[in-house]
Order: sequence, then C-alpha cells, then structure tokens
Amino acid sequence: MRIPPVTPEKADKQLQKVYESLEKTYGTALNPLQVMAHKPQMMRAVMNLYGALHTQNPNLPEELKELVSIRIAQINGCRHYCLPYHTLQAQKYGASPAKIAAVAQARTSTLYTEAEKLAIEYAERMTVPSMVVTDSFFAQLKAIWSDEDLVELSAWIGFMNFWTKVIAALDVPLDPIFAEQLHVS
Repeated sequence: MRIPPVTPEKADKQLQKVYESLEKTYGTALNPLQVMAHKPQMMRAVMNLYGALHTQNPNLPEELKELVSIRIAQINGCRHYCLPYHTLQAQKYGASPAKIAAVAQARTSTLYTEAEKLAIEYAERMTVPSMVVTDSFFAQLKAIWSDEDLVELSAWIGFMNFWTKVIAALDVPLDPIFAEQLHVS
C-alpha cells in the first residue's frame, strides 16, 4: 500500500459513521475507501456514484457488471484488489469459476451469451486506448439493450476504469475478510 489508510481508530466521528455503515454492508471498512478517506469529499463522491450505479435500481444483471469489472481489472492491472474482489462478487451473483476464468476470451467462449460478449467487448473498447467504439459496434449494442441500459453500462465501465486505476496505482491490498473467502494471502 503506497498511502496508509485512515483507519477507523484514526477517523473523526463523521468518518467513523461511514465506516460503521461499510462494516454493516461489507463486514469491513473497505481498504480503498480507507485510503480515499484522506480526501473525505472524494470518498463520498465515489461511494455515491457506486451506489447510483450498483444499488439504485440497476437494469443490468449484477453478474454481468462483475464480469465486465473483472475484464477491466485485468486490462488495468488491478490484480491485488480488483481481480480477487470482483471474482468473489461474480461468484456471489452466479458466475461459474470456468466463466470467470474465460473472461479474457469471452468473445470466443461458448460460456458467454451474445449480450455478455458484447458487454465485455464494449468494456475492452472503452478501456484499451487503441480500441474504439465505432458506430457499427454501438449499433450491435443497441440491438440488445435499451438506451437506459447503455447509459448504465457505459457509466459502469467508466467508473470501473477510474476505480481500478486508482486502486492499482495506490497498490491497495485486498481486505482480509475477502482474502479469507477466496483463500488468498
């Protein structure tokens, strides 16, 4: 970890309330948010955007969003936190170990639906600088999803690009509670 966390013991009363809420939801005050707590307004903004994208009436299946997150984490090199965390989440939402292992080859895998293949390719196109989202590719997306779905998917991919890059750059380790669930040390 390149920047030490603002631990619950060091947090002010307002931040302690946030940590208590995180502990109720996740079982821990998440490591990335403890690091972001050096800038509490940014931490709250991240939490609010995540809440809007993940928990406030999402249209897209959670499994799909987690598979997309795994692919983005692979591309952006967020191996210590993002890959194991989103692997655990994908499993929670029903993705098989084989499907998770094949995410980098999703476009040619029989484990993925056409919609999942396109979503993962969309994530790749939004993440890899040399790839572009062409009009013809976007037309394929529109054949499957509504405008509302595509706004949600685009925002999720954009958020995950931001979040995986921040976590990777700061070398934030996986929370012990999740490492135990995955048997990762």
